[in-house]
Amino acid sequence: MKNALFVLFLALSLAGRSQSSATSEVKGQGTPVSPQGILYRPGVVVMLHGGTAGLGAGVAVALHRRVNLRVGVNAFTYQTQILSGKDTDDLQIAFDVKAKLKSANVLLDLYPFKNLGLHLTGGLYYNLNEMTFFGKPTKDVKFNDVVFNIDEIGTLDGKASFNKTAPYVGFGWGQPFLRNRFKVSFDAGFFFMQSPKITFRTTKMLEPSSDQGAVIEQSLEPVKYYPVVNISLSYNLGKFW
Repeated sequence: MKNALFVLFLALSLAGRSQSSATSEVKGQGTPVSPQGILYRPGVVVMLHGGTAGLGAGVAVALHRRVNLRVGVNAFTYQTQILSGKDTDDLQIAFDVKAKLKSANVLLDLYPFKNLGLHLTGGLYYNLNEMTFFGKPTKDVKFNDVVFNIDEIGTLDGKASFNKTAPYVGFGWGQPFLRNRFKVSFDAGFFFMQSPKITFRTTKMLEPSSDQGAVIEQSLEPVKYYPVVNISLSYNLGKFW
């Protein structure tokens, strides 16, 4: 009986020393562990992301257990063609449209729940997005028994630019400083870039339409709320201080 009690006492002593050693190891690494055992690694995170604002990269810094600061840049170019009217219309114009997405952002992520990835985000975008378009008729036009070819009808081209400072609000899922160093995050929201300003130029027979810039601005007014959906891949580099 005495031998059994001695063995039990020895086993408990070894287990206690092992746990104390593991705890001191974690403390030595400077990595905070919550009472629930959730690993939190504050420091610096590098990020690659893609979404409706373009492709880009960024950096995140942990300011507090529940607050992260993010900065990033985005860029992308998209081209398409849009036809005005129908094939049966007397005048149909084909527009070559190019959207140039360029922006930089400074964002703050607030985490209401200490050990969850849900976050609310606010901040600013420096918005250099712009849209250019060039249009010309798709076919000759007949007017009063007179046929005008495409070159005689003329062309129109223009550019839509937006306010450079755009506030952002959104939400998302993912805390890059929690648990694993490699994380996938999701964000959704919008930034307010105000109504676009249109510069518009026409030539030849289309010159009477040169005052249509205001009409185009009005039709593009909903674009002032630009939706942002973003997926990020991040890696936690740890502390540099």
